[in-house]
Amino acid sequence: MENPFEIIVEKLNAIENRITSIENKLLTSNDTSKTVFEIMSLNQLCKYYDFHKSFIYKLTSNREIPHYKKGKRLVFKKDEINTWLLENKIKTMDDLQREATLYSIRKKK
Repeated sequence: MENPFEIIVEKLNAIENRITSIENKLLTSNDTSKTVFEIMSLNQLCKYYDFHKSFIYKLTSNREIPHYKKGKRLVFKKDEINTWLLENKIKTMDDLQREATLYSIRKKK
């Protein structure tokens, strides 16, 4: 009989591969005719996300936030800002426990 933990790990790997495949398809979609970019000005960005202008200026000067500049005007793509805001997720205790369990299972092999 096969080890149930190995079955779980295999299924999790399959799920992870499927998610990665879906993400890649979404990111490499070349059909831009249907894509509508929502552009925000500095004021809109500050109002929408409750940021201070000085904070945004600091981020743009350090090139830490995705932005575009036309002359003196700063503009931001809403989807890029959303992605940027969500890229440093703090893991929950459940996430950490799950990773530790998977790590210990893989090390036993």
